[in-house]
Amino acid sequence: MEESSDDEHLGSSQVLHVQTPLIHSPKLSIKLDCNIYFKIENVQPTGSVKMRGIGNFCYKAVESRGRDIHLVCGSGTNTVLAVAYCARQLNVSAFTVMPKDTPSSICDSVRSEGAHLILFGEDWATADEHARKLVKRNSVYVPSADHADIWQGHASIIHELKTQLQDNPPAAIICPVGGGGLLNGVITGLQSVGWKNVPVIAVETHGSNAFQASVVAGKLVTLEKISTIASGLASSTVSSKSLELSLVHPVVPFAVSDAMAADSVRLFAGINLLMIIPKSHLLYTSY
Repeated sequence: MEESSDDEHLGSSQVLHVQTPLIHSPKLSIKLDCNIYFKIENVQPTGSVKMRGIGNFCYKAVESRGRDIHLVCGSGTNTVLAVAYCARQLNVSAFTVMPKDTPSSICDSVRSEGAHLILFGEDWATADEHARKLVKRNSVYVPSADHADIWQGHASIIHELKTQLQDNPPAAIICPVGGGGLLNGVITGLQSVGWKNVPVIAVETHGSNAFQASVVAGKLVTLEKISTIASGLASSTVSSKSLELSLVHPVVPFAVSDAMAADSVRLFAGINLLMIIPKSHLLYTSY
């Protein structure tokens, strides 16, 4: 009887992200002479689009292996926050690793979800390496971007867009790129709903443009150094799937400076009266 109750609870928790608003931007639409829409992903439970991909990954891990597992993660602030939230919602334990200089407010957010938090190392690469060492037989390592279940979760954003746009394909979608998980989900989502000709403008900052460098080189490129204020997009390399998808779907890599990224935050706040930070919280569509 108790086991049946667990199954029912798991089923009701399948979708851990929330559907997000698609808002029209009159001022930008007039200025650019086309209809501009924003997909507002900062209203997700943990404030980031990561909830879509990580939520689907964590749900499927619990669905296939049960609740006697430990979720382990050390791959970025937004990913760790999403894992901590999902662990509490799915009633499993989570072990997370973050760099020693992580702000106390973020540490408090992770701990408030009931996750075990270890502060280790001076950067995310070191923290992630330590997290991987914690993976045991009953543990599941949660990556930031490179997994099919993560891409499937992110693809949900396109299915929402299809409904919100009343089946009318946009002229283009502007998508931020870090490790490639969101980009992969957007492209596979577009393919699945029949919007195979909708181009994706894949935006990075100059200090973390691993995807752009890989497309130009025709092979995966690992950046020697990452330097950007857009910490949510800071990745030294991109998923191999991203490069593969760029060969079968129209994708335009585009890099901007940190100054441009910061200025876009200011402009967005002034136009929409919403405050965001220069990370992957928004998706843009245009007609």
